[in-house]
Amino acid sequence: MRLIRSAFYFGLSILFLVFARCEAKVIDVLAVEYPPFTTSQVASNGIAFELLEKAALSDSVEWRAVYAPPGRAAEMIKAGEWCASFYPVEEDIESRSITLSQSEVSIGLVRQTQSTPFKWNDLSELKNKSVALLRTREGSTFAQQFSDAGLDVVFIENIETGLKLVKRSRVDFTLSDNIFYVQQNDRDLQFSKTTILTTPITLFINPECSVMDEFDVD
Repeated sequence: MRLIRSAFYFGLSILFLVFARCEAKVIDVLAVEYPPFTTSQVASNGIAFELLEKAALSDSVEWRAVYAPPGRAAEMIKAGEWCASFYPVEEDIESRSITLSQSEVSIGLVRQTQSTPFKWNDLSELKNKSVALLRTREGSTFAQQFSDAGLDVVFIENIETGLKLVKRSRVDFTLSDNIFYVQQNDRDLQFSKTTILTTPITLFINPECSVMDEFDVD
């Protein structure tokens, strides 16, 4: 009986070690609600997370979405309380990045539809107008460019709110991307021909975390 009991516990210990080795490594990925790229409203957490799953070398890694309001996400990054993030990291914060998409996303402004093309050569041409931007950390260089150009910046928590503010004439413009804009299929809204920036879907990595090993990069 003692021999059987010993064999039983030995078997349990082996199983425990096997399961422990097979247990998925969990990496938190900071994100904001920005459908269709990152959103808690779908099981996959959006296009960006789907691309992340395909790009990772190992299926044993669980990429756990951690959603936060834009301002909070920016502060977490500034404080070093992150490992991976789809929320953009400011240039003055050390980070690495992984490009997940071959095509680029265009970031521009949306206004109420007018008969003339929506374009500019310099942001200062839009001075004395108001623009809705996703809330970011204080001193953000991205937001500052609009203030420096003479625009009144209104911070919002998600892109949908910005579009509503434009339609209600609460602000003149709102920041958006071309993909989200097209999905709205709203003839009352006009996307700018001039872009603020173009970027692929990118995952930002904190160098202090062991995340780069999960990708086939130099």
